[in-house]
Amino acid sequence: MDNLRTDSLDWAITHIRRYGDTDIFPVPFEYEAIKHSWEELKRTISDYDLSAYEGRPPRRILVPKQDSNFRVAVQLDPIDSIVYLALAYEAADEIESMRVPDEQRVACSYRVAKDSKGSLYKESNGWDDFHSRSRELAESGDYSFVLTADIADFYNHISHHRLRNALETAGVTAERSKNIENILMNFTRGHSRGIPVGPSASSHFAEACLSDVDSFLMRRGYIHTRYVDDFRIFSSSRSSCLRIIHDLTEYLYTAHRLSLQTNKTRIKEVGQFIEDELIDPSEIAEKSKEDRLRHLQRVIDLYEGAAEELSESDNEAERNSLAELFVECLESEPIHLGTIKYILRKATVLKTGLLREAVLENLPILAPVMREVSYYILATTSNGYEEAVGRRLIDGLQCSDLWSLPYIQIWLNYVLIQRMAGPLRDEISDFANNSTELLGVRSQALLAKSLGYIDWVREQKETWQNNSPWSRRAVIWSASALSGDELSYWLMRVQNAGDELDKAIAASVLQQFNNSRASNI
Repeated sequence: MDNLRTDSLDWAITHIRRYGDTDIFPVPFEYEAIKHSWEELKRTISDYDLSAYEGRPPRRILVPKQDSNFRVAVQLDPIDSIVYLALAYEAADEIESMRVPDEQRVACSYRVAKDSKGSLYKESNGWDDFHSRSRELAESGDYSFVLTADIADFYNHISHHRLRNALETAGVTAERSKNIENILMNFTRGHSRGIPVGPSASSHFAEACLSDVDSFLMRRGYIHTRYVDDFRIFSSSRSSCLRIIHDLTEYLYTAHRLSLQTNKTRIKEVGQFIEDELIDPSEIAEKSKEDRLRHLQRVIDLYEGAAEELSESDNEAERNSLAELFVECLESEPIHLGTIKYILRKATVLKTGLLREAVLENLPILAPVMREVSYYILATTSNGYEEAVGRRLIDGLQCSDLWSLPYIQIWLNYVLIQRMAGPLRDEISDFANNSTELLGVRSQALLAKSLGYIDWVREQKETWQNNSPWSRRAVIWSASALSGDELSYWLMRVQNAGDELDKAIAASVLQQFNNSRASNI
């Protein structure tokens, strides 16, 4: 029987508590509940036979992109997230050993460096190595042309069977490799392609799939560096670049049934490549206003990983520079979301409100980075201003074409309930009620917990099992609005009838209630 180790599960929950379960969605409250019942829940999960593990329903949400298109993102059920991370943790050393050595700066992204604090990767996600290696090669004088290319919809087209083969090649046991393949197929509900977009474990499995592509290019004598599925290949002539495109396209199709993204496959003279590509957000922020305006027009296809580690600063000039740069980004054509994301993250750490007005005025444009917008608003909204900012958020999105998108509703509900539930209770109640068709009663339940809506909880507790798992757990979580005897009686029923996670949430609410009652004695 194939089981996960308990140390792997401890590491997985530590990782989630520190970094979250995805880089796209709010962290679910379920993890707060899990920590109260972790030892029991850990024993339960460690007893799972992975060969028979089916998983639970995920949340699949379309996330808006800048070009009016969408990408499919997945938030796994919390138990599945823990299992998925533990699987990546246990396969990490084998996968890392099969990759091109880190010091060669060929496969730059997400190099493994596990630690007891929940880290899976090195502190830098690899963008700095990718950027510096690209500059080193471009400025070496040895190359006249650069081929830039990436794989079309890479994560969603990864073959489960090809991943299984890669894992076995790396030294993961045949049994575990097969079980990972089956679990991924359960996540995709029987489809044999695609790994979840969002969880950090997916980056690790994606790297396993691309290791042979690096080897193929190197064996052919091609000089390249790579960040995830973004390739930069250096050559002496345009004709040799065409040959590289041919060979890479042929290999990706033959070995993986993958293809290059046509509109992002370009051959550039090395000077144009330096001018267009070798700028990252931290470098732009250091330039004069005139230089920034010039360079912003040339920044193309900046990646989510471009932001470096952010540090605290009280420098007023830096804050003003960020605000100016943010406005310049919004006014540029096209708008460079990678830079905007970098600025919002840094402004969140600095807790500067200088960007807030520009953010609230441009919410529809900023929809693809709603995560960064939300955390920025939460970090910079002072006490007493919650109502005004909340109304601006609602008004700014309600009048846009994005209002009905589940992704927008998830984040707007999150921000409003976190900080603005008191002064805007009626507006937020209406908003939560109107989102039930897309999101179930989860937002209503979290609002009921926040504001103590006893009547709403009483309405729901008799039929709590009729909801989807995501809504059902939120109804259980809202039980803290009830009085003592009513709360205890219902949650004991939940513990007798629910699954492992339902029981853990009920136990957490009971423990919080008992602690509160003891402190009042």
